[in-house]
Amino acid sequence: MLCGDRIAAGSSRAVYQCAYDDGLVVKIENGAQSFQNIAEWQVWQDAQFMPHALDWLAPCVSISPCGLVLIQKKTEPAKRFPEKLPVWLTDTKRANYGMIGRRFVCHDYGTHLMCNSGLSKRLRKVEWWDE
Repeated sequence: MLCGDRIAAGSSRAVYQCAYDDGLVVKIENGAQSFQNIAEWQVWQDAQFMPHALDWLAPCVSISPCGLVLIQKKTEPAKRFPEKLPVWLTDTKRANYGMIGRRFVCHDYGTHLMCNSGLSKRLRKVEWWDE
């Protein structure tokens, strides 16, 4: 009832089109105890107090009580990638980023350096990579 077609999968989660809203995705953890859904939810909640950080993140909409299921706004593939990102966004794989409207955002931020650098405004030069 919640999940449509599977649209992506990684080492710790599978991502599905939301069955009731085309503008959302459903991320389901595979039991690897990576807690990436919880990490993304927490970063999203913290970013509410730092508007500059919100600009870089795909919004999280809801999370299950145990954290195994996360609902997030869906992105579209990006055609261009910025030269710099905030220092706390660490995984520069192109597939982890996309567009919401005209805004370039990260939709896979379960791995981050927020504990080290907070949601700093500081940017760093990045090297993008693909699989």
